[in-house]
Amino acid sequence: MPLPTLHELYVKLFTTEDKFNFHKTLGIFCLLHFAFRFAQVGERDMGFTSSKATLVCIAVHTLLSVSSLIFKIPYKRIASGYRIWPEYRLHSIVFALRSLSMMLLIWVEKYYDMQPQHHWNAVIVICTLALADLSSWYVGPNGRSNTIREVEAPPMMRYAFSVMQFHATMGVMLGVRRFSTQFIYVWIVQLNAFLMTLRRKNLAPHMGLLCTYGFMLAFGFVVCSHEASTIGAFVMVNTLANTAAVLRLGFRTPKYLLWAGMAALTHVARKTVEEVPMPPLPTPRAWWKFWAKAPAVPLEPSAEPFPYWPALYAASVVGVLCVGYVKISVANEYDKLKAKEAKELKESNRASMEPSGPSCATRAG
Repeated sequence: MPLPTLHELYVKLFTTEDKFNFHKTLGIFCLLHFAFRFAQVGERDMGFTSSKATLVCIAVHTLLSVSSLIFKIPYKRIASGYRIWPEYRLHSIVFALRSLSMMLLIWVEKYYDMQPQHHWNAVIVICTLALADLSSWYVGPNGRSNTIREVEAPPMMRYAFSVMQFHATMGVMLGVRRFSTQFIYVWIVQLNAFLMTLRRKNLAPHMGLLCTYGFMLAFGFVVCSHEASTIGAFVMVNTLANTAAVLRLGFRTPKYLLWAGMAALTHVARKTVEEVPMPPLPTPRAWWKFWAKAPAVPLEPSAEPFPYWPALYAASVVGVLCVGYVKISVANEYDKLKAKEAKELKESNRASMEPSGPSCATRAG
């Protein structure tokens, strides 16, 4: 599709529903804020500190998600899938608040010099599940849809997207005490909602936006894996995430039972990795000095690593691949069946439109 003009962008994005441009102002601020923070990926934790400025940033992103409720959008999901609809909008708010709540928890611990309160990680995850279910109940059965499974995309892409959701949830469950880990999730959720809005207004192509979302998930996975590796938990957290994906996607384990069990496993597994002291957050400094680096702090392991994590990780990867093979094969067969039915229906409609009697030329002869 051709690129939209600036006038077309303005007309379709600046609507009368947001009379005072409140949501759009927040959106522009958040886009600039994402760029500012991503320029500081690494040991400086994207420049976040235990200052009041971090608290303000959390509040602004919260307002951005909540203020999206002012817009009227189609009640049911469009067939092509990658367009925002009411159920997904509510889910987007819930999952953005999940990571923003984790950021707030980290801020409280840093500000008041507290030890990590890891039990709140599980509370936030379980509450998120409950709120997501409440959102689906609120929109009613006619407005419900499976976000990933019903998107118009190749089966392999859909499966990869589904697995990444489990890695994101395990990232929250583990709860590395770094703001950047959770801020990446906020970026993915909020920017994806904007991409869906662009698609709904026909300002961007379907597959291009899907590929952009895939890149965002991959980038988030790399950043969060790096953050987990700073406490020696890279293999552990990915093993548990893969295990959760296999249990849910392969064996249909009830999600509340699954994540309650993963919370218990994470509590035990956290003690088996190398627990290294995290570098202290950089002291607040003038905002224009964002290039300055925090002083390096030597990291010394304080616990013996669990020797079986690599083997368990390899087994979990094999499990994800096996479940994926089955899921993708079934999805391919289903897509072929749908294509065949659509072709037969098209031929049937074409045949019904053809005249049943002799043609004009036959009658004239």
